[in-house]
Amino acid sequence: MFQNSMLFSWIQNIREDPLNGIALMLIQVLSLLGALILHEISHGYVALWCGDPTAKMMGRLSLRPSHHLDPIGTTMLLLFGFGYARPVPVNPNNFRRFRRDDFLVSIAGITMNFLLFLISGFLMVLTTRSPAFSEKGFIHYLFTFFNHFSSLNLSLALFNLLPIPPLDGFHLLNDTLLKGKLRLTPDLFRMFQIGLMVLLLGTSLVDNLLYRAMNAIWSPVITFFYRLVWR
Repeated sequence: MFQNSMLFSWIQNIREDPLNGIALMLIQVLSLLGALILHEISHGYVALWCGDPTAKMMGRLSLRPSHHLDPIGTTMLLLFGFGYARPVPVNPNNFRRFRRDDFLVSIAGITMNFLLFLISGFLMVLTTRSPAFSEKGFIHYLFTFFNHFSSLNLSLALFNLLPIPPLDGFHLLNDTLLKGKLRLTPDLFRMFQIGLMVLLLGTSLVDNLLYRAMNAIWSPVITFFYRLVWR
């Protein structure tokens, strides 16, 4: 399990090639921070637009990593390859229209990650037009960053679509098909959280599902971008 962790990968890469290993580590750190922070901030801004200033009042509309990183979630990211940021606080009682606004706030993070996937995926393909692309220099690492950032954001978007509490997909399901009828008590909510962790740690079900979904989206989108750039 730990051999697939980011921390183990960083140590191995730095041992084999210190400069390249450090560069790859920085690329992964920047990608993670960007994807997680922008995901959370988007929730907060949409909530503010819907009438809830809680995230703004608590300083969660900031780009500072310290405002968003959770100690346990960050440790899990390093050791297991998955984790979480501190969820942006939202008070649904401030929403103008509960179901509509809960849906908008919930889909904001997924939408942000999907947009970042498209933008960084296109920029990744665009770097291949550079004459210096074949050299192991700045353009090479820029390509690597956009490649990693793009796939990471797509993975986060798809993962958060899963209709399991506390993921955004649960709110989307509840606000649409279930018409807001499903209300979970705090204890039941925590049980679902623990169940999700057990599912992620103990099985490969979610990994396999995300891998297939990513391939189904990644390949045609990137192929389309290559045709645009190289036509």
